[in-house]
Amino acid sequence: MIYGPRRSYDFDPQGLISEDNVNLLNEEYLRKQVVSYETPLLIDTLNSIYIIPVSIKTLKKPEEVVAVNEQHLDLLDVSFNARRLKKSSYYNYRQFDGNYANIIIYNAMQDRTFSLFNERIIIGNVEAYYFQDDILMVFYTASKDTDKNGVIDLSDLRSLCIYSLNTGEMRVITDEENQIMHYGFIENSKNLLVEFKLKDYKESQFASIGSPRKIMKYAFDTKKLRNVIPDDIQKEMQKLVEGK
Repeated sequence: MIYGPRRSYDFDPQGLISEDNVNLLNEEYLRKQVVSYETPLLIDTLNSIYIIPVSIKTLKKPEEVVAVNEQHLDLLDVSFNARRLKKSSYYNYRQFDGNYANIIIYNAMQDRTFSLFNERIIIGNVEAYYFQDDILMVFYTASKDTDKNGVIDLSDLRSLCIYSLNTGEMRVITDEENQIMHYGFIENSKNLLVEFKLKDYKESQFASIGSPRKIMKYAFDTKKLRNVIPDDIQKEMQKLVEGK
């Protein structure tokens, strides 16, 4: 009998196992991650809408694939904080801690349940912004193991998503190549300022912590992303720094 190379499953990812590794597990009818549903959280009091985060529990050792017994899925506590914000376009804000494999929306008044995604994805930094006419859920997502470490997590190339509880529309913000680092709503609007880390540089190239960034504006109405600082000003700033 000829044996192939020994496969090692001794890894404990903090995110979603990459596609290559999960395919190896599937070939042997094994799994190392199990879905777990978090405590439902009331996000829209008026319409009785809850979100149910879908988290991941990683097994110490792979198990054979069997039918899921929902009675044995552990529920984890999800912590959140809420605070009243002044002088802002939104009047309230909530943050939900944790990274998830999906988010389920449950409308208690209509007794309707649906998930936000139908693909393998990791979700994190979930925040809810309460406007007078809508509730916007904003969060980061990653779907590919771009840093090739065997795990899909938010250190991979990520997108910024905005989901409207009022319209059910999902918006995805990305420039396809640079990492989104931060965002913030522009005062008295739903437009955002989004900060990107430039992929052309590595932090090890610089004497101080951090690599060059760029700032872009996402226009909520037109769904367009553009540079805040025009090219001519950018070139002028660089020339001033270089003493030219």
